[in-house]
Amino acid sequence: MGEKLQWVNLKSFPWLVFFIAIAVWIAIAGANFYYQHQGGYTGTGILFPISVIYPNQFLWSGFVFAFLFLISGTFAFRFADKMNVYLLFLIAVILVLLGNLSQGNFDIAFLQPFYLKGRQYYADAINITDGQIWLRDFSGNLEQFQMHTKTHPPFVTLLHYWILNISNIETLAIVFFVIGSLSFPLFYKILVDLGFEETRRKWALLLFAVVPSVNIYLLVSIDALVLTSTLIFLLGFARIFHQNKIDSVSFLLISSGLILTNLLTFSGLFLFAFLGCISFYFLLKGKWNFVWLSLMGTVVFVLVFAMIYAMTGYNQLETFFLASKSENPDGFRLFHQPFVYLMTRMEDIGEIFLFLSFGFLSVFFSKKSGTEVFENRNINILFFSAISAISAMLLTGAYGTGETARACLFLVPYFLILLKGISSDNFKIMFYLCLFQTFGMQMIGNFYW
Repeated sequence: MGEKLQWVNLKSFPWLVFFIAIAVWIAIAGANFYYQHQGGYTGTGILFPISVIYPNQFLWSGFVFAFLFLISGTFAFRFADKMNVYLLFLIAVILVLLGNLSQGNFDIAFLQPFYLKGRQYYADAINITDGQIWLRDFSGNLEQFQMHTKTHPPFVTLLHYWILNISNIETLAIVFFVIGSLSFPLFYKILVDLGFEETRRKWALLLFAVVPSVNIYLLVSIDALVLTSTLIFLLGFARIFHQNKIDSVSFLLISSGLILTNLLTFSGLFLFAFLGCISFYFLLKGKWNFVWLSLMGTVVFVLVFAMIYAMTGYNQLETFFLASKSENPDGFRLFHQPFVYLMTRMEDIGEIFLFLSFGFLSVFFSKKSGTEVFENRNINILFFSAISAISAMLLTGAYGTGETARACLFLVPYFLILLKGISSDNFKIMFYLCLFQTFGMQMIGNFYW
């Protein structure tokens, strides 16, 4: 790796922003820890902004896998321009595998996230005897379920049940990982449609695989499935910008992403907020095409869930309100816990940033030449629509339990597409900083609930 870095201009990187970001993190985390140690309550974890972390048991096998992750990431990036894209897809999958096997072994990496903590969907799925009856009565039995089951649509737990009904927990883990890994070709196709040149596409794909949030949470979390479904949605918009027109395939991609995401998580409301933001932008430009696209997508969404209700008796809207009440039983937190509301908003934003890596933040917040991230109109439209949408959700008190690095995994592509125009030198340094941060995080802790 030393030889690789000799080819780049280290002075071009915004190191000042890098160290300021680390210093700000340490200062806020230290103040939060001290305040809680003195008996104060912030509603956040003691390792601000990390909401959930368990220390790893040191295993030599885990160290070997972590070292292989570091070496594989280094060499893959160095020779990316000489590899075909299918090999890079495989390498991206391997990087996620090696990163998670840094926990020690297959059981710790693949299986324990399902069964060990006892609060996952798996704990409810193994108790289902009749999926149809369970779905019909889901809303009425909501408070009896585990924390994750009762704050998500029932189809997440049913997916566990259906797979376990025909196989075992190992198959469940593999199926989840395969679906999550579809995010790699989807993200690559988005980069193509957004006009990334070939080498930059390959670099961005590898960065996508090693950025902490993706590398840690892609393996067996439901949010990996959400990442895939939201990328289908995003691909529809990338296709529209590429063709400069809305066609039936784009509409199908957007509608499919919208429906699939909302079957898995109530965070799918982000996509509706995104549609509202991007429609508003084009409406200000005097263009109604995205307004009609959003309305038609919403109509299809309503029809699909109306059919589900007619066929099964399950009411998505009722369950959403019950789940919201379950997560925030005292109502809007700003009115009864304003300080906690403020701190948890900071935690949510801080965790998203931390899991993007300090290297990425250095480029993102820098004004230095070679770090221009807001140079492309279409990418800016997508990014600021996404940021406006998630900001609105956070203001309403969403993600009160933290762990937004996992729950907001779908935001990562919107940040990474900003890297289209930054200098190659800065991209290379940023990649290695990200690689090393993920290596350290995977070695130090287990971030699953």
